[in-house]
Amino acid sequence: DILGDNKKKAVYIKEKLEKFLDLSNVKEIRQQGMVTAVELAGYEPQERIGLRIYEYALTQGVLLRPLGHVIYFMPPYTITYEEIDKMIAVAYEGIKKVCDPHA
Repeated sequence: DILGDNKKKAVYIKEKLEKFLDLSNVKEIRQQGMVTAVELAGYEPQERIGLRIYEYALTQGVLLRPLGHVIYFMPPYTITYEEIDKMIAVAYEGIKKVCDPHA
């Protein structure tokens, strides 16, 4: 039941992302199924914040999709819960580092 599993994973992702709203540089979180966007606030385009978070995530073995100051999660249907946990933890850490490089 791939679609049923994906619905459960989407709910899991949504629950895990709630902690992102506590970060001062997170403006909004949007989600459609498992595809999720975390919009950051307070940055100029030339700062390339999304790219910096993307580059950090790559060093941790996670592929995120930056689009300006928005970070997208576009996981494959086959993603495991453990991989979701890692994806979210790495994104959270990357966003924290952008907000406070000494974090």
